[in-house]
Amino acid sequence: MATKKSNVWNTAPVPCNQCGRFYRADLISKCPGCAAISQSKAEFDKPNNVQPPTISNFPALYSSGETTLEDLVRAQNRTTHAVRAFVRFLFIQLTGLTLVFFLWNLFLETDGNGFVGFLVLVVWLGTVVWSSAAGWDELNKSNID
Repeated sequence: MATKKSNVWNTAPVPCNQCGRFYRADLISKCPGCAAISQSKAEFDKPNNVQPPTISNFPALYSSGETTLEDLVRAQNRTTHAVRAFVRFLFIQLTGLTLVFFLWNLFLETDGNGFVGFLVLVVWLGTVVWSSAAGWDELNKSNID
């Protein structure tokens, strides 16, 4: 691992003491996020202090545990359900509003037929309720524990 000539900075990104943003303290002396002054490696060398992150200990310092295949599958399932929620909502909205468009044009062609107007309103409200319920139902499935 290369260090600066003064052997003060490690080349791994270090977290800022103020905002927590990671940056290369060996290249810049102030945090690019909040302009806080960098901590030197010497401060980490004091007893009871955490060592600065290096490439070898970075995952151990900043993850809650070992990532397993089961964790990855669970995360992928959450993402899949969230995307499905959005797609189902849009698909139901598109289908229902297309039907409403044709019914509305039929309503205008029939000189304001009351039954067709009522049907437009029912289909429109049904589309909003159904698409929202389907979207929220699928979105709730993304909260897999």
